[in-house]
Amino acid sequence: MAEFFLKDKGSEMLRFFTIFLVSLLLTSQMIPSGHAAVKWNNGGVKDDKSDPEKYWRKAEKAKECYGPAFDHFKDGNVQKKISVSDDIYASISTPFGLNNSKQCKFNQIDLAAQIVPEPMIDARINSKYGGDDHKRFAPYYEFLSVNIGLNRIQPNDVAQKRLSEFLTSWAAADALSKNIRFTLMKEFRLDYHIQIFIPLAIIAYADISDTLNSKEKQQVGQWINRLVEDSQKSVFMTRQDNKSYLKHLTALMWGIVIKNDALISQARDAYQNAILDMRPDGTFPLEVSRGGSGLQYQNTAVNVLVSMAGYSTLIGENWMDYTVRDRSLKQAVIWLDKASQDPSMNKIYARKCDGGSFATIDKPNMNYLDQQETGESELSWVPLYMHLTREKPDFLAKNMRNYKGYWSKGSGPQACIFVQ
Repeated sequence: MAEFFLKDKGSEMLRFFTIFLVSLLLTSQMIPSGHAAVKWNNGGVKDDKSDPEKYWRKAEKAKECYGPAFDHFKDGNVQKKISVSDDIYASISTPFGLNNSKQCKFNQIDLAAQIVPEPMIDARINSKYGGDDHKRFAPYYEFLSVNIGLNRIQPNDVAQKRLSEFLTSWAAADALSKNIRFTLMKEFRLDYHIQIFIPLAIIAYADISDTLNSKEKQQVGQWINRLVEDSQKSVFMTRQDNKSYLKHLTALMWGIVIKNDALISQARDAYQNAILDMRPDGTFPLEVSRGGSGLQYQNTAVNVLVSMAGYSTLIGENWMDYTVRDRSLKQAVIWLDKASQDPSMNKIYARKCDGGSFATIDKPNMNYLDQQETGESELSWVPLYMHLTREKPDFLAKNMRNYKGYWSKGSGPQACIFVQ
């Protein structure tokens, strides 16, 4: 009897072990190659100290933007060194896809976008907040965005040659190697204009990688990796900051290109923390406090987070579907939509913000609703949002739903990459 029991138990254990191995094999085949499976931590639910309600209460009582009332968890994700082997650079082959999309088409192209800019070595950042640095950088954003779009419409043509010349010449010159830090802050901080340049460079590199030889792939890749490292060293006093989100968007994009799970995991954590820190009504406390720029900065945060959700689909996930404590990014979009129709909502959370605000609390800056002549619009996230949610955007105002912009300086031509 005892002998039968031992044999039966051994057989049962063997059957269980076999089932486990088969299950493990099937699960591993479902995970995109080179990337980790989804490991949400439920927005810090397992850590009571991450509960943001105290943060919300302090922010609502604030008399001014910034300051102690907005102290929250510091953005502690810092990647000082990102190691990439030559083999990884050699194997890079359009990881973002190279699809011909109707979203890549635009009405007109500025002449400057047809001329390859000379490498900028010295960024000449003077750390004056709200300065004129954007005017110097805008042509580079436009050049990259427009030619990325043109190359997707007609690959391996003139736009590809422009992008290749741009990347190889800037990498060879080690462009953006001097005066790139925003030194006004006490902590290390890569300047915002450099930060928003990097995602565009990553897209361009991924899109034309097949046309570069091994030496060019390595040289351009090393140059971009240096910029990404600089971005990841940036420290933000609070993780609820649109610039912090941009840092993690960069980590996600570069992590996909170089198959780095640590960067992807970092971005995943940052995204879910963003949803956790967001109020139930969809507002991001630090952003909407920014005086006359409250709506603009809410839009900036939404722009970056929608872009992160878009890139998450390339690793077999869709962060747009992520919900914590009954809230998701959709609440942020709905609030922004309502406030865009009723700008008086800016007064709910906006605070005095000397030096960090444009326009006034009563008459807020609404420039994010505009389209520039060359196709720049900070609403270029809208078609990507509609694509990710797979919903009819009945709640979006007409001036948002029927936007005519093509790219945004913060995230590039998002819809062009993802929407057919």
